[in-house]
Amino acid sequence: MRGKLRVLDLFSCVGCHALGMHRAGHETVMLCESNPWRRERLAQSFPGVPISDDVRTIAPPRADAVFGGPPCQATSVAAAVHGKRTGQSLWSFMLDAVIRAGRGQPIPVVVEQPPGNAAWEAQVARDLSDAGLFVGRFEFGAHDVGAPYIRRRVYLAAFPSLSRLEIAGDALPQAIERAKRAAASRGDWNPSAIPAFGVDAWRAEGVHERRERIEALGDSNPPAMAEAIGYMLAEAA
Repeated sequence: MRGKLRVLDLFSCVGCHALGMHRAGHETVMLCESNPWRRERLAQSFPGVPISDDVRTIAPPRADAVFGGPPCQATSVAAAVHGKRTGQSLWSFMLDAVIRAGRGQPIPVVVEQPPGNAAWEAQVARDLSDAGLFVGRFEFGAHDVGAPYIRRRVYLAAFPSLSRLEIAGDALPQAIERAKRAAASRGDWNPSAIPAFGVDAWRAEGVHERRERIEALGDSNPPAMAEAIGYMLAEAA
């Protein structure tokens, strides 16, 4: 690995992105999550890491990179199918946090989303370009890192130079394979791995707890996906 990065993790949920970044050798400098139950899980999983409760008011420390997936009411096909695509997005607040975390200097950014809204992706890419970054679009699924389900996701990855973006793009296929091998060696797809992460819905106490756990799992990508992104970032650092 070429570079260890200090990463600002936004829209952290229960920490699957942050865990993937850690497995790829990076450090999380701050987490951000609005849901109180999820913040409790984050505090247990990442002791000592500061946790903000609102991306709109976050005061981020200096970071080398930012990783986050803004809530997808503006982008998700599933949200559209269920009549919950509101058009709302917290992307503008994420962009503001990116600028502040870089102290005004361009730093690598990864924006994660489900596929299905080309117009929103184009707006994000324009905003990142206006901030002095070169943007690439990458798409792969949980099955690419060995999961027994598809769960495809888009990653808009932006870098301060075109050469770094090109390095990242070239590195991603090998990064995915590396994460796939690591996940297999850990036994990530064994059903017992879910209770070990602390969000197994069947171990919940009461309806509210079970609902929180189910929703958190539904909002989370497997850590191996972020691990692949972390290996890619390391190569381009």
